[in-house]
Amino acid sequence: MPECYDIGYRKPPESSRWQKGQSGNPKGRTKTRADHLKDAAAILSEPVTARTPDGSPVSLAGLEAAYLALCRKGLRGDVPALIKAITIMLEVQPAVEARTDGRRRQREDLIARLEKLGLPTEALRQRPLEDD
Repeated sequence: MPECYDIGYRKPPESSRWQKGQSGNPKGRTKTRADHLKDAAAILSEPVTARTPDGSPVSLAGLEAAYLALCRKGLRGDVPALIKAITIMLEVQPAVEARTDGRRRQREDLIARLEKLGLPTEALRQRPLEDD
C-alpha cells in the first residue's frame, strides 16, 4: 500500500532541491588526461646521461635516449624494435627537414638584409647551420 507523502525517500524538501536550470555537478567530471601527458612530456624532456661507443658521457633528452636505446636494440637483432625505429624516423624526417629549411631560409634572409645595409656577411656564410 503506497502512501502519498511530500517529503521522504527520494523526495527532499523543496528548499534543498536544485534550482531550475542548475546542475548538480556544475564543473562536470575533471579531466586528468592532459595532466598525465604534461607529466610524461616533462619526464621525457629531462636530460639523461648516456655513453657514446667510445665510453665518453653525453647528455641527451630523455626522448632522444629512448630512441637511441630502441635503435641499439634493433641493431642487436630485435626486428620489431628495428622496424619501430625506422617507422619513427620516417614519420619525423619530414618535420626535421622542414625545420632545417626554415632555418636556412631565415639565415639567407638575414644575410640579404645585412648586405643591403652594407654590413659584412662572410662570418655568417662560413658558419655552419646550428641544430637545436
